[in-house]
Amino acid sequence: MLFRIKPLVITTASTLCALLAVYLAPPTALAGGKGSDIGGPPSEEVHSDRTRFGIDPSALSDEEKAARLDVIQKEYESLKRNQDIIPTRTRRNRVIFVGQMHYPESGKFLRKVFEGDHDMRTRVAALVAIGKSGDPGSIEAAVKKVISTAKKEPVFASSLPRMFEYVDDAEAKAWLLTRLRQKDADVLASIVEAVGHTRNPDALPALKALIEDHKSLAVRFEALRAYGRCGGRKAVGKLLVYLSREEWQLRMAAAEGLGYAGQPEAIEELQRLIIRGEEPIVVETALEAVARIGTRAAIEPLIEGLKVGRLRARQKVRKALRRIAKEEFRMDKDYHVDPNSWTTWWKKVKRGVDPDDPTMTESETASYFRFPIHSDRVLFILDISGSMKWPDAPRDSGIKPSAWRKRRIDVAHRELFAALRSLAKQNRGRVPTKARRKGDTSDVPVAPSADGSEPPTLFNLATFAGVVTEWKPTPVFATEENVEAGIAWIKRQLPRGGTATFDALAFGCLHPDVDTVYFLSDGVPSLGRFEEQETILSEIRKLNRYRRISINTIALIVGLSPIESARKYEDPEDMADFMARIAAENQGKFANESRP
Repeated sequence: MLFRIKPLVITTASTLCALLAVYLAPPTALAGGKGSDIGGPPSEEVHSDRTRFGIDPSALSDEEKAARLDVIQKEYESLKRNQDIIPTRTRRNRVIFVGQMHYPESGKFLRKVFEGDHDMRTRVAALVAIGKSGDPGSIEAAVKKVISTAKKEPVFASSLPRMFEYVDDAEAKAWLLTRLRQKDADVLASIVEAVGHTRNPDALPALKALIEDHKSLAVRFEALRAYGRCGGRKAVGKLLVYLSREEWQLRMAAAEGLGYAGQPEAIEELQRLIIRGEEPIVVETALEAVARIGTRAAIEPLIEGLKVGRLRARQKVRKALRRIAKEEFRMDKDYHVDPNSWTTWWKKVKRGVDPDDPTMTESETASYFRFPIHSDRVLFILDISGSMKWPDAPRDSGIKPSAWRKRRIDVAHRELFAALRSLAKQNRGRVPTKARRKGDTSDVPVAPSADGSEPPTLFNLATFAGVVTEWKPTPVFATEENVEAGIAWIKRQLPRGGTATFDALAFGCLHPDVDTVYFLSDGVPSLGRFEEQETILSEIRKLNRYRRISINTIALIVGLSPIESARKYEDPEDMADFMARIAAENQGKFANESRP
């Protein structure tokens, strides 16, 4: 599929230079790949609240699967030339259904869709479904097609890890190892990540060679992660060596690989990364690896993480400690992110005492839609395209347009302003007087002080339509004064123009001073550097490979367009699928707030 490529536009010159410097870096630093589930919630937590199918396709008998496949093939043939939204979505849903049947006989049909459909999202769905089908011949043919067309259609190469998450066939897993001789670093990084999902121990020699000899940082990064997935106990020795490498990206990948390997003896070495002087994302990844191993030996390193990690990391530690307390000691405990209370609990447990919960003050007062704000470095990105001023007041209501407050932008404003004011309230007393007076955030700690005082929360705002506009060059303290100034700025950003989704997401991924993004939109991408949705997903995964910004998404299609011809372009289900994918593939969560 052809798509227009347009320049990324940011309204601040200094920001533009910084973003382009990263975005135009050598390919090895931005090589393709799925990204990671590290940093985000388990996959079952990232979902829409819609049920796609009324039955479990895999539970059908072979006879029922054959009958369903026959019906779906005929329906597909009748719809394949129609590129309107509803027929296209119908084709894609049928392809997804066929994949979930896990029926090898569907391989040929799915290959036909992958190679011949005109909709890229449907083709990607078919590629993933081929992996689920379990037909080794179709899997091999599809991978060969992906590799041969990678320069022209790189989206499919970056989708290979998603495909091999579902491949169970041993023959196909073994065959994939023969594809590890690619010259293109982007393609090779994606294949290496896919190999990791096979968990094939026979891959270790080839992965070891890539780790030691390949020039691409992205390939080595993915090889370390895959080495842990495939090697288990055998991988530990090699990965431990890379915990002390100069490149922080390799330390991060080695830590993640050790988490996948799942061996308790690695906990002591991982703990050496849980220090104040380490890169915050490396600390977070080491904590997640320790949490994934999850034995009693993980408790003390995790409590140490409550002292040195950023808020986002500490909230994950809290979740892990609650799980371990329940699994290991049958205790339903929650001491939030307070290291002293968790330490007291642990000391009592080791003495054989079952401590009562202390009276804890719930600190999670700030939330945005259904998301508790578990970060102290936050960026809110708000869609202000023309459709955000929909819907109009009902014609027979007698309400003046100036008094109407149920437009999409009004809903978005109410939620955002409430969240910002809650942040300011939560942040009282945390900003040092001198820093508050000067507004200097350059020396803000990333972790609690020795006495347990929380660091102040920093936030920034951005809007997007045809271009991305940021409020401040760098995040500021969430004080009452700054919050009200930010709210006043947002109110002046009037809905207009198209929807440059990729540019807005790229801005969030490349922002150097945040670790969490809340991204609200109501529209199908219509402007920007990339417009096609699978391409946007692929490119954002590349940009976010090392940063691991949590991108939480909110789909907000409220009411109907007053322009009848525009209604066919607003598909709430399709929009929700896209926004859910953004969150799932970028360590975030998704909220479907649409009320069409």
